[in-house]
Amino acid sequence: MTEHEEQGSGCGHQHGTITVVDDSVGRSLRLAMWLNLFIPLCQIVGGIMAQSMAVISDAVHNLGDFTSLLVAYVAHRIGKKDPTEDYTFGYRRVEVLAALLNVALIFGVCLFILFETAVRLQSPPEHISGGLVAALAAIGVVGNGFSFLFLRREAEHSLNVRGAMLHMLADLMTSVAVLVGGLVMLYRPWYWLDAVLSLFIVAFIIKSSWPILIQAARILMEGTPPGMELEVVRRELEAVSGVENAHHLHVWNIGPDTYSFTCHIVVPEQALSETKPLGEQLRGLLAEKFHILHAVFEFEHLPCGENDILCRMGKSEPQMR
Repeated sequence: MTEHEEQGSGCGHQHGTITVVDDSVGRSLRLAMWLNLFIPLCQIVGGIMAQSMAVISDAVHNLGDFTSLLVAYVAHRIGKKDPTEDYTFGYRRVEVLAALLNVALIFGVCLFILFETAVRLQSPPEHISGGLVAALAAIGVVGNGFSFLFLRREAEHSLNVRGAMLHMLADLMTSVAVLVGGLVMLYRPWYWLDAVLSLFIVAFIIKSSWPILIQAARILMEGTPPGMELEVVRRELEAVSGVENAHHLHVWNIGPDTYSFTCHIVVPEQALSETKPLGEQLRGLLAEKFHILHAVFEFEHLPCGENDILCRMGKSEPQMR
């Protein structure tokens, strides 16, 4: 075995298998998608008639949910495609790009709502139909409630669907807030409450969307997945018999729930073929303890570089004088 040799044969290279659930996932996403198109259109028309910015805010948000569900459905379909020579990791990151698009759209909607709310606060309407506001919000409660139930059945099979389900639950809570506001305005002429509820809805939307933006950026930057501690992974690898040292560890997300891993493994000098059982053992360990199903090792009999846990690829070399 030479000083640096890599085990690159297809044999023993363990890949994660994408479990394809029957099209009940697609059906659930489609049902929720059409509900979140029909209901907000009704709410927008009714909100204009009722002069309620809170209803319109909720409706525009729900219309954004239609886009989110559409993206989730398209990602569900595209994610099934096999890797190609151009996209060797497959199409799992379509969901990440879609998430960034959705967040950008949602922030645009928030700016629109804030602008309209500021106008309303300066020139509040003389009357808001609390009954119509409550009725339209009740429609949103029903629609978001059914969407939540549709997606809940499939959430255990897909992180993508689980995220959409939690989004529907958040919208359900928002519609309940607007419903309460409408009921209050039935008995009290607190029309300023409509604008205040709009501001709370915007704050809630931004709070819900921010973690998605952070997660998407982390995946695109190929950051270490949250909860994955490289030092812990290193200790587990070095505890295996035959491993003298593990360094230059890299672990990153291919998609929201798929990990890839590479590292250098120092072993006693031996023929490359003799490292195959050890490689299989290490891959099994990573799959069992860290859910890493795509791992590549470079076996060495002497440490390379600084023998650090990280590979300092961007570190400049000291200049000679």
